Amino acid sequence: MGIPLDQQFKIEKKGIMEERLPVLHPSGMEHHYFVTYISLPPDVEDGAAVEQWTERMTFIQEDLSWLLQQDHTKFWCEVAFNKDFHSMLDSYLRYAPRPQRCIGIDHYSSIKNGKELEDSVSRLMFMCILRLSTHKESAENFFTPEGFGHVIYDNYIFDIPRLFDICSLYAINNKELLSKMIGNIFKQQEGYTRDLSDAIKSIKDVITKRMKVFLTQTGPKKLHTTATSSSQELIDLLYYILDLSCTINRFLSVNPQSKITFFHEDFHLTQVCSLIHSFETFLRAYERVQQSNEISDNIDIFEEAKYETIVLFNDLLASCCVDPLLINENKSENVESINNIFSLLITEKRFLAAYEDYFSLDQIIDIVHQTTDLLDDQQIKFYTDGVKQAIELYGTPSCQRKLISEQPLSSQPSASSNTLVKKSTNPDIQKIQDMFSHLDEKYIQVSLLNS
Repeated sequence: MGIPLDQQFKIEKKGIMEERLPVLHPSGMEHHYFVTYISLPPDVEDGAAVEQWTERMTFIQEDLSWLLQQDHTKFWCEVAFNKDFHSMLDSYLRYAPRPQRCIGIDHYSSIKNGKELEDSVSRLMFMCILRLSTHKESAENFFTPEGFGHVIYDNYIFDIPRLFDICSLYAINNKELLSKMIGNIFKQQEGYTRDLSDAIKSIKDVITKRMKVFLTQTGPKKLHTTATSSSQELIDLLYYILDLSCTINRFLSVNPQSKITFFHEDFHLTQVCSLIHSFETFLRAYERVQQSNEISDNIDIFEEAKYETIVLFNDLLASCCVDPLLINENKSENVESINNIFSLLITEKRFLAAYEDYFSLDQIIDIVHQTTDLLDDQQIKFYTDGVKQAIELYGTPSCQRKLISEQPLSSQPSASSNTLVKKSTNPDIQKIQDMFSHLDEKYIQVSLLNS
């Protein structure tokens, strides 16, 4: 068994003096020069720009190949202390093409080996990140868990923005492996959990600033179809919503434990509401300028942004508010959060109608009602009427068919009733069964006793 790298030392002579230094030290660098990444030029007919991109990508491919060939000590000295490497890593994570903005193969057709070059750099970068997130490569090459946590944290090898970007780039095709990588990083260094809390607060601030472009003190700003600048602002917001939702979705998919941190920062309430409000504002603006060519050309991005935003909202609502009800955790607190979110949802009818395209708020209302006694009949009717109104006003044709094909909430079978329910002879219970015919007499009796 070898000695952990973080516990290895070396002796260096300085004249007649000898100095004992850690093996993992800036003196172990080769000072290799890494170039920064640039994205593919939008105009592939620009020969000079394409040539510059190709040359730079070739350099990065060679640099990453060289780095991965280094032994354990040299690799870690380079990635920990070489500022050029950090600049290259940051530029790649920031500007590399996201899956949700996937560049078509046709875009590379005029560039010799362009797609192969992009894919090669992406693969090499992932291999490098995999090595960076591994504290034990072999029986001879490893860190102590504590030492690894200090090295990656103190030398800024990983931070929360980098982890977000890594998930955004690689989670779709490497979910299982990335889950182990990110899980190991959080496990070996608790500082990242604290930093995640700060990152969530920063996300809130950024959303607030982005929304100011579309809001006045009295409500949404009016955008005119002839205003090109307004259309561009709308497209920028569309891409921002898409990237934000995709990034958080990917991050939570590989590291679901982080949902606890999101919950403690009230992300399930304040940020979900901000997300709803952001997309509702976007939908209103979209209605005003959807006839413009700039917007119509981005319809696919619009649909993907809508889907990712709604999936994120539903995941946070379910995992942070609804699931705890099923295991009897903090029922009053969670129902209060759900009430606040429901109350916002029925006022943001465009978003609610879009949500109903993929999920059913009525089903969530039913779950909350079945697992707690904290929603009264008046609240249930208020919420379900709001869902119906949103679908009638803004629902897609397929969504509006739900109003015809679905039975009312009162006649939907619940998780606790798979058989026909016998009518009670108690007048008070009969009144409730008339509204919720799937509820059993004993269930209602217990609910009345607890109320």
